[in-house]
Amino acid sequence: MLNGQATVFLSCSERFKAQVATPIRVALAEHRIFAVIVSEEPLLPFTSGDPDSKVDSYLDASDAFVALCTPDDRLSDGTSQCRQNIISEIERARKTHLRERIQVFKEPTVRLPSNINPTYEQLAVDDVSPLTDLIVRQLEVWGVLSRTPRPPNPPASAARSAMTVDEMTDGMHFADHEEATRRAYKLLRSESRQSQEAAVELLRQFLHNTPREANVDLLRASSLLEAISRLDPSLISNDIVEGLVNEDDTTLRMAAAMLLWDRAEVAPDAVPLGLLGRLALPASEDWYVQAPAMAVAKQLLLHRRAARVVFDTLAGSDDSDDRYAVAAALRDVARVDPTASPRDLAEQLTRDGDQLVADKAQEALEAIGPTREGERDSRSPFGL
Repeated sequence: MLNGQATVFLSCSERFKAQVATPIRVALAEHRIFAVIVSEEPLLPFTSGDPDSKVDSYLDASDAFVALCTPDDRLSDGTSQCRQNIISEIERARKTHLRERIQVFKEPTVRLPSNINPTYEQLAVDDVSPLTDLIVRQLEVWGVLSRTPRPPNPPASAARSAMTVDEMTDGMHFADHEEATRRAYKLLRSESRQSQEAAVELLRQFLHNTPREANVDLLRASSLLEAISRLDPSLISNDIVEGLVNEDDTTLRMAAAMLLWDRAEVAPDAVPLGLLGRLALPASEDWYVQAPAMAVAKQLLLHRRAARVVFDTLAGSDDSDDRYAVAAALRDVARVDPTASPRDLAEQLTRDGDQLVADKAQEALEAIGPTREGERDSRSPFGL
């Protein structure tokens, strides 16, 4: 999911994007389905700037994959072929959690490589209107549209402050973290502790009571709250974080994950693992929330052995997306510190019934390397 909506990755060519992909994207939006046309999307958080990383991040964040195989290049025998990026993205989707949620639409003259040869529906480039119903019906079959939103928290009482949230965030771009840090520092440097606490409470109130339609305002306020947390974590209580964790709005749960990320960097032992576990849910939580939450869990595992309970729980999930995320996380941690990645958990996942999970766990086991003399048992708090 992205932004609380079911998300479909639309693999398309630039040549037919306006004629084919864009109308489908607009039509799916009427069903509250977010369709990704990756060339038009911004970089997701925790993503490097190269094109492959951008594609991979959006594949990871999507719930389903739709390939639009259009006649981009005519061949001498009267057939045609689609652009290579579509073939490549089909192959990449097959190697991810999307492998069983791939839908292909093909124009009749298009010839696909023999190693692809998927089941497909017909695509007429002059009229793509029938495709929307086919996509929606298939998403229903896959269970992608069956998720229900979280219930909202009841509003809390407002706090007094010398400044309004509008005054604190006026003119600030929600993605300008440096400006947010400057404003937070000015507040902390010039105001009394009581005024600082009042400002934090006012930001908290604003986040809970502002309609989700005012998304940019929510992002600005959460960015300022996160900056305050980075500069003085003691101002952000666990109650504030929990209130955001329990919200139904993706933006607010994402803010909670970022607050826990900042805390994990400076005080790993102060991160409440129970709250983190409500966000680190790869199979069921929005990507904007679960991705930073999983990053927090990996950061903690490097310094705090108790954090493996997050991974142990996910490894026992019935959903292969959760187990795959654990295997990938163990590999990432092992590449930083092989001794911090639990060997027994990686070995357990190499025997997983889902081959994709087992293969990723094997990568983790190889990154952990051979057993070392005197290596501690990561399951034991006493290092035995």
